[in-house]
Amino acid sequence: SLPVPPSVSTSLVPWSSQASPGCLLCSVMDFHLAQVQLRWFQGQQELLGHVLAPNVAPHAGWTHQLLVLLET
Repeated sequence: SLPVPPSVSTSLVPWSSQASPGCLLCSVMDFHLAQVQLRWFQGQQELLGHVLAPNVAPHAGWTHQLLVLLET
């Protein structure tokens, strides 16, 4: 079988406001266990600080999910 690319989306966290730091959420869904690397960039520079990443978690059937939060 051919590998299926994961479903990836990025969104502003609803509880972010102008008065507090913003947060971006990247959701990687429906992938089979393999090495997954998610990195945040601003222009050409990788953002290493303020990245919160939980472990890969089971999603549905044989697929997994990864949620990564970036405080800006």
